Amino acid sequence: MTTRYTNLPDNKDKPFGGAYSVHDPETCRTRDEAVKEYIDNNAKLDNEAIKSKYVQTYKKWMFATHPKIKGWEDYNELCFTQGTTESFAQFYLRFRESKRLRLAKGEYFYNQMMKGLWYKGKFAWLGEDEIRSNDVVLISVPFSDTGAVPDYLEKLLTECDNNDVPVMLDLAYINLSVDLEIDLTHRCIEYVVSSLSKVFPVELHRIGIRMQRTKFEDQLYVVNGKNHNYINVLSAYVGTKLMEKYPANYIYNKYRQKQLDMCDKLNLEASPCVYFGIDKQRQFSEYNRGTESNRLCFTRIWDGRMKDDNEY
Repeated sequence: MTTRYTNLPDNKDKPFGGAYSVHDPETCRTRDEAVKEYIDNNAKLDNEAIKSKYVQTYKKWMFATHPKIKGWEDYNELCFTQGTTESFAQFYLRFRESKRLRLAKGEYFYNQMMKGLWYKGKFAWLGEDEIRSNDVVLISVPFSDTGAVPDYLEKLLTECDNNDVPVMLDLAYINLSVDLEIDLTHRCIEYVVSSLSKVFPVELHRIGIRMQRTKFEDQLYVVNGKNHNYINVLSAYVGTKLMEKYPANYIYNKYRQKQLDMCDKLNLEASPCVYFGIDKQRQFSEYNRGTESNRLCFTRIWDGRMKDDNEY
């Protein structure tokens, strides 16, 4: 189905396909200990306190290693989300009837599926038409296809400001990098979202956050509301324990040299996101996602889930 709606290759069975967290032994152990601790003490725990502590911890943690990111302090409307995917769903639900969707080529497959499923006739790639007042923009920063902040991001956000175009920024990869420069003060930015699923081995726990400066009331605020225990409190608890134990640059620092060594071996450019190598020589066309370069993910080689058969 992914290929049917996106034309993206299905590379989950290839050594460098997809984008996965590294199953680091230490973070796996902390995750499992936190799950057991929550289950053993569930009757004594305060769910409201867990929810509040989670979103406040996440907000500070995710920006701690990015001093050049401006304006994040103003995003005080915070929701626990099931990864980033739940935030995307609410975003599309809000704007599907009235807006034309704008994405960049190489974007995350879920968003590319949305253009094929629900925005037929109301879609244009970024760069292939100007920003118009009836548009809505979703873009990953760092960008899904390269792990870098797009060089046109500031220009794009300024154009969206000028045309009153709502924007969602997907920061799912932000804690695979350090020292990024992003201006979150642009008034067009309606939502900032992120997830722990790429940083820590919690992809099945679905641990994310959505942030706004001004609340737009929707279902996420209802399920996050006081005494509404509709969110996954266990996952919020586990996420908080991981963030409390490991600084936001832990994975980057631990695996940066491995990334550089792998890139040197394969003649790739090291992405700002520590998991990726970027193939600008077009050696690995099977990993192309619709742009001028190819993205290779190293994590399943590092943690042994996939084998490097020395064919590369």
